[in-house]
Amino acid sequence: MIREELLEKVSGKREEFISWYHEFHQIPELGFEEEKTTELICEKLTAMGIHPLRLDPTGVTAYIGPHDAYTVALRADIDGLRVSEDTDLPFQSKHPGKMHACGHDGHIAGLLGAASILKEMESELTVRVKLIFQPSEENTKGAKHIISQGILEDVDEIFGLHLFSDIKAGEISVEPGARMAQTDRFSITFIGKGGHAAKPHQCVDATVMAADFVMNIQTIVARELDPIEGAVVTVGSLKSGTQYNIISGKAVLEGTCRSYSEIVAQHLQDAIRRRAEAVADSYGGNVKIAYEQGSHPPVLNDEALSRRIADEAEQLLENRKLVHIAPLMLGEDFSWYQKEVPGVFAFAGCGTPGRKCYPNHHPKFEIEESALADGVLLHLAAVVSAMHREKEE
Repeated sequence: MIREELLEKVSGKREEFISWYHEFHQIPELGFEEEKTTELICEKLTAMGIHPLRLDPTGVTAYIGPHDAYTVALRADIDGLRVSEDTDLPFQSKHPGKMHACGHDGHIAGLLGAASILKEMESELTVRVKLIFQPSEENTKGAKHIISQGILEDVDEIFGLHLFSDIKAGEISVEPGARMAQTDRFSITFIGKGGHAAKPHQCVDATVMAADFVMNIQTIVARELDPIEGAVVTVGSLKSGTQYNIISGKAVLEGTCRSYSEIVAQHLQDAIRRRAEAVADSYGGNVKIAYEQGSHPPVLNDEALSRRIADEAEQLLENRKLVHIAPLMLGEDFSWYQKEVPGVFAFAGCGTPGRKCYPNHHPKFEIEESALADGVLLHLAAVVSAMHREKEE
């Protein structure tokens, strides 16, 4: 495929990408509830001459290119968030209390844009392209769910991307290795013996146990892990007690552990459990521990595939620049695909230069619309790089 022709087609379709983004922005739906979104994706694909296949219960897949060829999957997530929009956009959410506050509307528009160009140039394709419009990324359940439906059985490699507003539009990251974290969740319940605030000797204070635990775990990362390993241990919620003059008999903490290694993740789980039990024992109380490990593993980009796609992206993206973006402690269930086939997950900036940009998941989150074309080009780069691979082999 000729790069100049691809660039010309992307340039000629920019307004169409933007109009699609506006349409999807207005109909945000939560995970596994993306009925209108799924219908609209099917409508757009059908208009391109592409046959959409609905996933269960929501989501879409489709093919472009020759049968029985090396298959490249391109993935976009499609769900919104339970966020009330607070922007001045003329195409705001029509669904109260729900918003595309993470850029998934832009992901949809970008993949549709790539699909429209690939369909027009289908006769030139030497690889098969599989489009995956995935539901329910925000609750980290969508990828694993659709994989169980056989979605990757005919896929040889997979590519995905995320728009981020804290990265300026025009800045692109396609890098090997760890890119996003495994995100684990824990709930710790300390059980003591309640009583009057004036008679602490008759009680076992659950609040004190909880406070001790919170301070105790701050040294897990600092003193139990190799300093070169990245990890986070955070307690986000602590609930204990009912009244100022009553010693609490129960305290509940909820938190998260995040890391770029499944080995480190296991160590964090063991450390949380060990320290919680030690704290409870030292005060004469009891503890219940619920630990949910691996709602998804870390996002680990295939090294050879990353280099190949980055080389092609550098050619296609012209005046944009490939930049280094440090791995993020955010989570992304794209990692489940990478457990099955080689995969690359890229970052594309969508922040507007010279303007205050609100982060993903914020009620004022917006996309710099020029970034939509960057997303299209990145998908095309993944396909063209696969074609070069086939030609070389």
